[in-house]
Amino acid sequence: MSVSGNYDKVSYIASGKSVRAQSIVECRLNDWGENRVLAVSARAVSVGAETLSGEVRYGGRLYFTVLACTPDGSIVSGERGAEFSHRAECESAAPAQTADVTLTVEKVEMRRDGRALVLSAIVSADVSLFVPAEISYLSGGDGVVCDFRPVRLLQVAACRGEAEIEEEFDTDYVGDVLAHSETAFVNRVTASAGSVEVSGEINLGILAKREGESDTVSFERLIPFRAEIPCDEAFSGCGCTAEACVREVNISAACDEDKNRCRVAAEFTLALTGRVYRGESVHMSADAFCPGFESSLERAEIVSREPVAAFSATERVSGTAAISEPVDFACTLQSVAFGGCLAAAAVSDGEVNVEGVVSAYILMKDGEGNPKSCEASLPFSFPVKCDRAKKGQSANVSALACGISARQKKEGELEAECALKLYITLFECQSSSAVTRIEAGDAVPECDAAVSVYIPCAGDGLWDIAKRLKRSPEEVRRTNASLEFPLGGGERIVVYRRKEIGF
Repeated sequence: MSVSGNYDKVSYIASGKSVRAQSIVECRLNDWGENRVLAVSARAVSVGAETLSGEVRYGGRLYFTVLACTPDGSIVSGERGAEFSHRAECESAAPAQTADVTLTVEKVEMRRDGRALVLSAIVSADVSLFVPAEISYLSGGDGVVCDFRPVRLLQVAACRGEAEIEEEFDTDYVGDVLAHSETAFVNRVTASAGSVEVSGEINLGILAKREGESDTVSFERLIPFRAEIPCDEAFSGCGCTAEACVREVNISAACDEDKNRCRVAAEFTLALTGRVYRGESVHMSADAFCPGFESSLERAEIVSREPVAAFSATERVSGTAAISEPVDFACTLQSVAFGGCLAAAAVSDGEVNVEGVVSAYILMKDGEGNPKSCEASLPFSFPVKCDRAKKGQSANVSALACGISARQKKEGELEAECALKLYITLFECQSSSAVTRIEAGDAVPECDAAVSVYIPCAGDGLWDIAKRLKRSPEEVRRTNASLEFPLGGGERIVVYRRKEIGF
């Protein structure tokens, strides 16, 4: 009897390796050496990536904003930008792959160099690769018995787009806008035919000085946005995720002294990135054997990670903040600048556990009326109820800190509080294996008894029995119709062999 396997092929775009790289970006502020820095922030924007053999090259722009006190006690601000490029090493990277890069500013530092102020930031790049893949799997053949089971194949498509957002609003009268910060927060992602629809809010924070005063005041505005990312692979109901960041911003303020009001106009350019997950079940041979022969198998592991649910949540957090500088009751708190939030999540049955930290600069005046600041950090940890959450899933969480405020209740301490907006996406991971090749080995000696009885183990399934007996599942079922699988233990399986009688 000859043994030959038949094979089918399927092509798809799979999620490849994820790597992280870091780079240090610097820029200089000339003639700032005499100023005392009160607060500094940095924002990174990705400008593209290229995948080469063994590495991913990516670039970005970094925008620094600095608040400082001059020798005469005035508060001034400065902005600088720097372009950078870096590479992330990855052995499996190849030109046929595409890369999605997310940049995060991990740490900002400064040092004096003569009359100049040197700003530096550690920028982390999270690089995700998308890999064209093809798998050839055993689909049957002569003298081959296969155990076909559905295997989840996931095609992942990346898409990008931009959106222009404009907003005008009134505030109390201010004399000068010192600085602004903006964070884009996605709170809803859906797919339709040919596009990914993204909704969210831009949290705009503005720090200003009152007219004729050195006191600072801060206020924020939540600006809703809605945009579409073109994506040919998208269809209604498919899994999708998206992120947004502010690529460009223009803030202008017109003050009306008579009405004691200020009109603020804000223009934003958002960079949007999305992912579409198209899953399909393909019946592949999870196991196989050759009746009458020993057989050797080659297998491929297939892993899919796709979003199964996404939802929004809110939580108010408060507590004693960790502070970088001492504060006492002689200090007068004035405003909050450069607020932000980092969060991570872990999934258990029925809930998602979120933890992270809210940080901001608190601007104040000391007992002698001199400008002063400290960096405050408020850690948090709490569960979020979710009926669809299951142990074994993973979660991505984005968080937005709104209305950050601080006050002194005890000497030397700051009590901070804010409202957190969360958008949580649950992911489920499935792992399967498929037979990619079968080779027949030596023949297995056949039992010459006309009837034999096999005593199975409890829990054995039909395929387990068929493979041990080197019989097809259909033959085992036909000759033992009374059996129910999986077996409970104590059953007997009868194997009949046709005997040729000669005269």
